[in-house]
Amino acid sequence: MAFKTLRKTLGIRAKFITAMALLGILALVGIGYGAYTFSMQNSMREADTKAKIMEAYVKAGRAYFMKEQRPLVNALVEADRFYPELQSGFGITRRILDQVQEKSLQGFMFKQASLVPHHPPNKADLFEQNIIKRFQTEKNSELTGVVEKEGKPFYYRSRPITMAGEGCLQCHKDPAEAPKDLLELYGTDGFDKNFKSGDIFAAYMIYVPLGPAIEAAKTQAAILFGGGALMTIFGLLIIYFFLDIRIVKPLMELSARTQEVSVGRNLDKSLLSGKMKDEVETLARSIDRLRISLVKMLKRRKND
Repeated sequence: MAFKTLRKTLGIRAKFITAMALLGILALVGIGYGAYTFSMQNSMREADTKAKIMEAYVKAGRAYFMKEQRPLVNALVEADRFYPELQSGFGITRRILDQVQEKSLQGFMFKQASLVPHHPPNKADLFEQNIIKRFQTEKNSELTGVVEKEGKPFYYRSRPITMAGEGCLQCHKDPAEAPKDLLELYGTDGFDKNFKSGDIFAAYMIYVPLGPAIEAAKTQAAILFGGGALMTIFGLLIIYFFLDIRIVKPLMELSARTQEVSVGRNLDKSLLSGKMKDEVETLARSIDRLRISLVKMLKRRKND
């Protein structure tokens, strides 16, 4: 009821400006949401690209170590000795990526998440355990998505890690067959006598921080929304004054002159003025012809 009353009391100018403002708000919301969505999609693609670069480096480094370096190192080192810095693919990869994260890619996280790790920090959390189990059951070659860690959003990319052969089994299956140095370093944790060659027991987990990207997307959307709002307000003001000068004031003047004619005042004065343009001028000429006809009719009646 109140809305209907308000709508009746509003003039043409107010109704038009209100309608334009509502359309402008809808357009701005759509533009802001679209800008945020588009920016987030770009951020996700960028995060995936960064994760792939890290993943490619890890895979290449580990493959080179396993194929080229490890056989040479094992041939030079005593059979019962174990140096993680030289003989552990996990250890070498972890140390290199730790330095990369510290110096070049702060906020990024790399983890060789394992169900039964030698190195305690590599212990898979509940989320990573689920990823490894999915690799075991679904036979996926990779998994990606978004996850929250320590209250911060991350894009993750993961690949399974398998027991590559006897070299891996020697250090992970039975403590009795493992190098004594490894036992001195890590104890008997990280062994499972059920391991077989080809088993998936861990996963590479690469985490790319999304917090900065989300903030940038929000900022971009806010800038577009704010800029669009200012332009809309400016445009509405221009429309307001245009309507006021070219339509509302001429119509009000025409209305006042028409009322004068209706009560017999200023019948010899034209209704037209310099403010009346376009369709308003056409309307004024039509009413003015009616005034002229009325004046002629009154003169004839007076002469009769």
